[in-house]
Amino acid sequence: MIPRIQYTSIKEKIFSNRLLILSGPREVGKKEMVRQILKDANQSFLELNAAKKSIQKQFDEVNENSLAETFGNHRFVILQEAQYIDKLQQIIEELLSGNWNLTLILTCSYEPVLDELLKEVLQLQGLEISIMPPTFYELAQHNGLPVEEGLLEQRLIYGNYPAVVSDLEFAELKLRELIDQVIFTNLGVTDRINKGEKLMRMLQVLAFEVGDAISYNEVGERCGLDNETVERYIDLLEKSFVLIKLPTYFNNHRYELKKSHAVYFVDNGIRNVLINNFNPMFMRNDWDQLWKNWIISEKIKWNRLNNKDVKTFFWKTHTKQIMDYIEVFEGKVSAYKTSWEKRKKLKIPVSFIEAYPFATTHGLNRSTYWGFLTKK
Repeated sequence: MIPRIQYTSIKEKIFSNRLLILSGPREVGKKEMVRQILKDANQSFLELNAAKKSIQKQFDEVNENSLAETFGNHRFVILQEAQYIDKLQQIIEELLSGNWNLTLILTCSYEPVLDELLKEVLQLQGLEISIMPPTFYELAQHNGLPVEEGLLEQRLIYGNYPAVVSDLEFAELKLRELIDQVIFTNLGVTDRINKGEKLMRMLQVLAFEVGDAISYNEVGERCGLDNETVERYIDLLEKSFVLIKLPTYFNNHRYELKKSHAVYFVDNGIRNVLINNFNPMFMRNDWDQLWKNWIISEKIKWNRLNNKDVKTFFWKTHTKQIMDYIEVFEGKVSAYKTSWEKRKKLKIPVSFIEAYPFATTHGLNRSTYWGFLTKK
């Protein structure tokens, strides 16, 4: 198992709280980490999988007696895929307000439906933690930096999912299974996903448009969906930890795009399986898209890992001037332009510098990315 930075903090929270929510994509090791923590501490636990309808029915009624009957005398309970429980909010409220000698660990591969006030309370208390595919930093700690740098092209093609990293022979099969799980399991009847084939086509279209400003109308025309459905599907896929959506950064300067988004994939392997392309880098012509998707998704994962409240954007004009990635953190604006080529001189758009002289600007290529991906 790849050591995860969050292991220690998650362990502390499990043994000092009644509740912990671990959210993130399927197959990134959420439940495995919890099991390992409890086994290392010689603690027994009850494990329930809420993806099963029989388990969901056990929570049709939520009160002190019904929960006591379900959880029994167990000190620790792992409730997998907890987002499927309709009355999850009531369960959490009962647990936090009652006199329970119990820690409930919820794992979710889709953002659970909770009211905003409860979400805010959980976040303030650090009881909701996002676990993503291993970051560059974690893999470098595990393999050593020189080794991980040598594996960079492999990461750009196959991504960072633990099962993929540990066994490349079955990487394509595993990635296809992950996509099927998201479309046909995570997103179900309650999300009104009744056009699975068109949703898959939409994802394929987005895979070819990585990092560019997208038009919901144009995407919809290419995959047979209306623009409102495209927007809704993208939002659902963001909540399923498949996509990352960046809004435009603007201040009403001339030619700036104002109401658009750029879309990235949380993991490069998912992007590549959608376009059915696992060719090595020397046989491809989409190096910059692969690089841009990898480095931006890695940075966003790193920020989440370090609990940094960073607002992220991209910037583009109607004259096709672009800054790939912008961070706003503690009042400071940092803007980045990316390129796979080491020797390519990156030109920062003059129009961006003139419009935002207070922003710091940077180029990101294979010579400069280490500090960007590991700066706390």
